[in-house]
Amino acid sequence: MKRTVVAAAVLLMLGGCAQQPAPSPQKACMNAAQLNSYGYDHLEKVAKLLREDKKNIASFELFINVMKGTVDNYSDMIKSSVYISNVVRYLPVPYAGEVSNTTKLISKTLLNLGGAASALNRYKNSSDTFLAGFDKLNRANLNAADVSKLAAYADTKLLSDARALEDSLNEISSSTAMMSATTQSISDALDSTSAYVDQAKSFVGLSQPGGDDKNKVAQNRSSINTRMAQLNQKIVSLEKSGQANRYNIAKARIYSELALQIDSSSQK
Repeated sequence: MKRTVVAAAVLLMLGGCAQQPAPSPQKACMNAAQLNSYGYDHLEKVAKLLREDKKNIASFELFINVMKGTVDNYSDMIKSSVYISNVVRYLPVPYAGEVSNTTKLISKTLLNLGGAASALNRYKNSSDTFLAGFDKLNRANLNAADVSKLAAYADTKLLSDARALEDSLNEISSSTAMMSATTQSISDALDSTSAYVDQAKSFVGLSQPGGDDKNKVAQNRSSINTRMAQLNQKIVSLEKSGQANRYNIAKARIYSELALQIDSSSQK
């Protein structure tokens, strides 16, 4: 970070002085007040984006609950039909070729949903803390230490919580994709007379699947694909705002730390 600050300082000083005739080497091209103002501008952009995202973030809680229901329905579909559960047992379904693996997939997805709920709460709390700290800043009378402290909090805590939430959602997306692939393969098996289905029938003495089984699979497949599309949209939105926030927070840290250095130098 120190190297970044030094490099930024050189660019700021040289860039700011480029048009000045014979500048004094003892005089900085930007004073602490200007740097604090620039840092505040970037933190203001972060605050604005966080406030705009509040509705989107609030919808995550509802989505997580709905997603839990989708996983429960998927589990019930496997358990409620002897025919389907045995098809899953003998069919080489991608990602979940055996019932035991399917059970692990369900457990993993539910665990990921719980982790996402916790990550969401942490991100909401750090967002609220940042916004409360930003609202306390007075643009007309900025203190370099206050701006630097808030920028550092955003860089270390806010961005960390945002990244953890992104990671949790990506894990859910991965396991949801596996569920979708499994359900599609089950659907294909119920509509075919493959050797694997024949093997399942020979082992358990099952007749052809009924229409109810096929309807359950079709409904689950549709529900899972819908949730997966919604989830991916949320991930893209979160990643987009995260990129903008990382840029503005990095800028704010550089400006505020430069302001602190100038203040410290002027007091010597």
